[in-house]
Amino acid sequence: MRVTFGTKYNQMLSNNGQMTSNLNDLNTKIASGKKIQYGWQDASISNQNLKLEYDEVTLQQGIDVSRTAETQTLNTDKALQEMSQAMVQFKTKLLHAANDLHTPTSREALARDLEATKAHIINIANTSIGGNFIFSGSKVGTQPFDMEGNYYGNDEELNALVSSQNLVPFNITGDELFYGYDNDKNRVITTNSRMLNQTRLHPAIMDNSEKHSEPVEVYITEEDSLRDMIGDDDSDARNNGKEYFYVQGVNSRGQSFKEKFALDVGYTNPKNATTMRDLLERIGKAFGNTNTTQVVDVRLNKWGQIEIKDLKTGSSSIDFHMISSNADVDDVSELEKIGARVKTYNQQNFTSEFSASNLKGVDDLYDHRVTHIPTTLIRKDNVMTEIDTKLEDIMSVETRYIKISGTPPNENDGTVSTRELPEPFIFDIKGKEVRDLFVAIKEYFGGKIDVELDHGEINIYDRNVRNKSTDTLHPPFDGERGFSIRLQSIGEDGQNEVNGFTSSLGKSYTKTAFQQLGSKIRGNVVQSISGTSVLASHNTKLIEVTDGTLNGKTYGFKIHDHNGIELQASLTFTKQGSFLELPTQSNNGQTIKIPLFNPDDDPPAVTISDGDSVTYRQLMDAMSIALNYSNEDDKSLGAAQIRHGKPTQDKKDAYEELLKRAKTNISIDFDSEGKITIQDNVRSITRMTMMFYDKDQDKFDKDTIYNSRANIRLNANTSLVVDDPKIHFFKGLNDAIQSVRDGIYRAGALHGLRYDDTMQNNGIQNSIALIDHLSDHIEKIIAKNGAHTRTFQNSIARNEIIKTQVSGIKGDTIGTDLAETYNKFTNLSNNYQAVLNSTNRINNLSLVNYLN
Repeated sequence: MRVTFGTKYNQMLSNNGQMTSNLNDLNTKIASGKKIQYGWQDASISNQNLKLEYDEVTLQQGIDVSRTAETQTLNTDKALQEMSQAMVQFKTKLLHAANDLHTPTSREALARDLEATKAHIINIANTSIGGNFIFSGSKVGTQPFDMEGNYYGNDEELNALVSSQNLVPFNITGDELFYGYDNDKNRVITTNSRMLNQTRLHPAIMDNSEKHSEPVEVYITEEDSLRDMIGDDDSDARNNGKEYFYVQGVNSRGQSFKEKFALDVGYTNPKNATTMRDLLERIGKAFGNTNTTQVVDVRLNKWGQIEIKDLKTGSSSIDFHMISSNADVDDVSELEKIGARVKTYNQQNFTSEFSASNLKGVDDLYDHRVTHIPTTLIRKDNVMTEIDTKLEDIMSVETRYIKISGTPPNENDGTVSTRELPEPFIFDIKGKEVRDLFVAIKEYFGGKIDVELDHGEINIYDRNVRNKSTDTLHPPFDGERGFSIRLQSIGEDGQNEVNGFTSSLGKSYTKTAFQQLGSKIRGNVVQSISGTSVLASHNTKLIEVTDGTLNGKTYGFKIHDHNGIELQASLTFTKQGSFLELPTQSNNGQTIKIPLFNPDDDPPAVTISDGDSVTYRQLMDAMSIALNYSNEDDKSLGAAQIRHGKPTQDKKDAYEELLKRAKTNISIDFDSEGKITIQDNVRSITRMTMMFYDKDQDKFDKDTIYNSRANIRLNANTSLVVDDPKIHFFKGLNDAIQSVRDGIYRAGALHGLRYDDTMQNNGIQNSIALIDHLSDHIEKIIAKNGAHTRTFQNSIARNEIIKTQVSGIKGDTIGTDLAETYNKFTNLSNNYQAVLNSTNRINNLSLVNYLN
């Protein structure tokens, strides 16, 4: 093959282009620092580079997100620190208020100061950063709190994605902060009736050695004898019998219990006397304490009140109610009839059931002039009775007459009268006032008697009772007495007894009316899952709260319905089904039995819920139907009734129609504290009232005590809650402020002075302990938020380190070695220059130059 000049030229041209391309590639690598510019240049390097770039971007995104979230937690921390300081100020002012030296004016000034601190805390809780409220949960555009402390946010966390599948919360919700749980805290409850040492208060009666000593108010202690607490009508400790205690409540597991026991009041040797410590131990046993295991700690506080601490942390279950008497009965509703002395330990301002038709006067232990009528006269609208109160506003609707009988008071010389009284007097209450009843009593018995009304209690004084030692009308009035009285409530027929009287204040446990609050009524018992502080919901089964079967239990409704019509209904739980029983409106003595249908049945299935399957929603539905009673007729109510055979869909449809109509007038739900609230959707001042109670509440026979392990409590004369694992932050602050304003230094401090919500107030002393818990709760939230902050800081540091490592690997993978590349570029450039020079010389060759 002949190599021509053209061939040489083409070869040189190809080499020149190849070298130019290589030079450009090397120059590009030096300029970009990368081995390749396009994926097709090296698929392996390109694939690794894409993975590393993705990791690098993800890490940078995690760093950016973590920094934003860290800023949020730092803002939250600042707000929480301000709250913590505000709580310190609040407690300092509360401690100042605890000094029993203040006037009403100074207390009001302190209360306003505390309110200002509370308002400051609410303002902090409404902190907004960049238009987002930091304590609103996920509803960041909604202001979480109004100035009353009501919460409008939610309990949802906001999470930051700091790395792949690694979500970290960065917010604190208002629900957690102000309505959360402290599972390391114990529930503490207390009675609110103060107990004084009666021997020190009545030395002239109870202690011969101190007969001339001045009475002194001293709170009872655990070392004092039971006689010191119960009292005595003479100085002989040997002639006293037993005191019978009727205890009921809820234990740590959420199970209800009843207990009846007797303790000796009398003694021959003071060393062998029954002490208050013995009583407290028996109460502890009722809760489940044994010789080896304690579930509750029962003690007397400094104000002579029984205080019980649940040793199980995180549980909001325990409750306690107790009365005691010198009579042993199986049904405590009989105590008024037999004239037994009754001592109560819990007192709240609740109206109770008209449960008594026959009241026998109870003799006072220390003043033989005095006889007490065992009832507390409270108006039906839950206001304390005055002397000019209409008797029809106090007595039951069925009561028309009061029958007065008894034995006469002493003669003028102090001796017991032997005269015969006339036939029992029938007093017509229609249009009459309390003062008219008092006049009738005085006229019937004659003698020197006075009838007084003392905070709702009727006290009758026989002014002819004398001092036994001096036979004078000077204290102590411990002479003989012959007066007795019995009051009986009589119906319209003038012959038959009807339940017209309520029991003494504090005697009833669950036979108490819901509190009326304008257009709604509310129970006072928080519905929480047994043994926990978790609030019940609509779908919670009743047995999850009672921790025991409800089958075989019957509960009574005593209500005024939506239109104010009074009626009694019942709710029965059985294995075969649960039924609401209402009286017929035709008053024919029959009842309408409405089943509680299972709302979760899938058609065509139709079943009735047994007692252990009933939920709170179903209970509320039954209450709605009962409260809407007079807005229906017998036909519409009876349409849901199962008369024969199995439940059918048309019966369930009729039931649901009843519910639908009831819910237009009435709404029933839980409030933020977990208490059942009934709202009147029509009237601004509701006519509704509600009592809901176990029909065996008053029974203390062996069978009832044994079967008392499950009890639904919606409203009860409970012990006051000093502290609880469940937080109700602003309620705690409000109660503390109110205790300062009213001058309530301890629970029950105003008993006998006021009949209102102050009876439910824990007092300043207990509020101080609660404020300590609330402050501790904020500190825990601060620690939790600080943990979030540290998590984000660690995430930032970790991601930055990993990002640096990824960047290094990425540089090794796609980055070019500049020194090596530059050397190659220099060598290739020199070669290229040599080729260009050689090519130039060849191009310059010609025949002329050759000849030259």
